[in-house]
Amino acid sequence: MSPTQTPLRTRSHSRAPALRLLHGQGSPHPEPLRGHDAPAPALRVVDLPTRVLLAGADAGRRATLLDELSRTLPANTVFEQAGAVSDVLEHAPGSRMAFITGDLDDAPAESLMQTLAHRHPELPVMVVDGRGADEGGHFDHHDELRLRHG
Repeated sequence: MSPTQTPLRTRSHSRAPALRLLHGQGSPHPEPLRGHDAPAPALRVVDLPTRVLLAGADAGRRATLLDELSRTLPANTVFEQAGAVSDVLEHAPGSRMAFITGDLDDAPAESLMQTLAHRHPELPVMVVDGRGADEGGHFDHHDELRLRHG
């Protein structure tokens, strides 16, 4: 070989076990240092009620939607109502979904929907735009339901 050429050296891949951290001397249960060697966390069932946020300045529209959703969703569903943006922002982090029944006292529905999509992109936000409910308290087919995920 000439002085300008050197042989290629390759690292041998050792079959040695991964390094492990021991708690004290002679610990019979070593802890893995690398993430993929760590055991998966135990899964557990959390039986908490679902929280649904109803937002809008018109308390009548919120009540009508609450009545409709109460008949559809499980009995342990907890409903929070908000008429102002500050109340919506307070309840949004703990909510599973949000329904906007129209403009709020301090913001239009579209603006609130964008704010929620920005702050809580994982929160499904539904806007119910309509002229109101029929005599029986149900939204009719002319009402529009828009779903926005962040």
